[in-house]
Amino acid sequence: MNNRSFNEVETIILGAGISGLTLGHYLNNRDKDFLIFESSKYIGGNISTKNKKGFICENGPNTILINNKSVQNLISDLKIKNDIIYPNNNNNKRFLLKKGKLIKIPQSFTQFIMSNILSLSAKVRIVFEIFIRKSCNSLSVYDFFRRRFGKEFHDILIEPFLTGVYAGNTRKMSIKHVLKKIWELEQNYGSVILGFIKKKSANISPKSFNFKNGLSDLTNKIQQKIKDKIRFNSKVTSISKIGNLYEITVNNDVKYRCSKLITTIPAYALSEIIFDKKLSQILKKIYYCPIYVLHLGIEKQKIKDDISGFGVLTKPSDNKSFLGIIFNSRIFPHVAPIDKDLMTVMVGGTRQEKLLKTDKNLLFDKIVSDIRKLISYSGQIIMKHDFLWEKGIPQYGLDHDYITKEIKNFENKNKDLHIMGNYINGISVSDCIEKASILSKRL
Repeated sequence: MNNRSFNEVETIILGAGISGLTLGHYLNNRDKDFLIFESSKYIGGNISTKNKKGFICENGPNTILINNKSVQNLISDLKIKNDIIYPNNNNNKRFLLKKGKLIKIPQSFTQFIMSNILSLSAKVRIVFEIFIRKSCNSLSVYDFFRRRFGKEFHDILIEPFLTGVYAGNTRKMSIKHVLKKIWELEQNYGSVILGFIKKKSANISPKSFNFKNGLSDLTNKIQQKIKDKIRFNSKVTSISKIGNLYEITVNNDVKYRCSKLITTIPAYALSEIIFDKKLSQILKKIYYCPIYVLHLGIEKQKIKDDISGFGVLTKPSDNKSFLGIIFNSRIFPHVAPIDKDLMTVMVGGTRQEKLLKTDKNLLFDKIVSDIRKLISYSGQIIMKHDFLWEKGIPQYGLDHDYITKEIKNFENKNKDLHIMGNYINGISVSDCIEKASILSKRL
């Protein structure tokens, strides 16, 4: 570029996941000077789709929620609205386990009252939630729900639900950050139930969607527009501050300087290269739990039980070899051949870390045996695809207030250096899109 020892770019983005790609897309629309550095040879980050034998397998997120305008705007901007595939009605049906059998979670208040999911005493206990004072301090998810709704409500409904999102320990999760809207209802109205009644929008469930070839259609579409701005196999090995500029070293060799630096890489990766020792130690506090994802293609006609629903989530007392199962093709029929079913099995998290150390073949046999019994399946395994996230889902622990505060303080001290990712201010794909969209307007 120049006869200097470094290359100059106005803006540098670390990571080509959905956050970095979304940010790059909007900067490109405004003809900004920027580059994205990606350590691997792939884009997408946690969004990773594999097509195998006609089955569309998502190694990471399976859907994206339309729960903010940023998602809608990105879809519109990319002109891919007509490529979206929405789930069928089975998306609203979810299962829990009771005595080893699938039972559907009630979809209405009347169904809930008539169901046997909770004991009579647990149902009565829920009514008294409106009389409990609001929390003074941020609690763990476990303590919050035990206090307001009772332990049985937590154990049977809340713990399995959050297992599917975070795969973590509810006794260590911050209610304020993990279930922000629930926390705000209690804080603003003094009661979660009264909050739901008074805030009608709280009862509206956001739509989810996928694409014909999986979620990678979205990241691939963005890549097509900014492919000349992405540098693959470019691992940033250090970040330094030189006056008002930031200097990054790529692959321990090439140096770049920029006036604006945005990092979207995982906390543990950033902690190894950031110039601030205090921030490095803080980022290392964020725990990422491992997740093993197993995709199974099976014969639809050989399933005897009704699995017409989104999937099933387990609780510790179920003592299963998996955290949950998504019945993918029952909500998105296009992800499997017409006479086949695709299901995604999730194993690991904080609850099953030891299980992940089991021999992979033995673990596979155990999972398949459990599934055969669960859905009364007598057919063959037509397709198998697996993927291990050694550091999968970041946890929003009880120290998350402190972590986010210190990250903000660091950003305030270092102008035009921004830290993004799914480990702060929202874990979902839609959260990441929204954060990237908002930041793009500030740059």
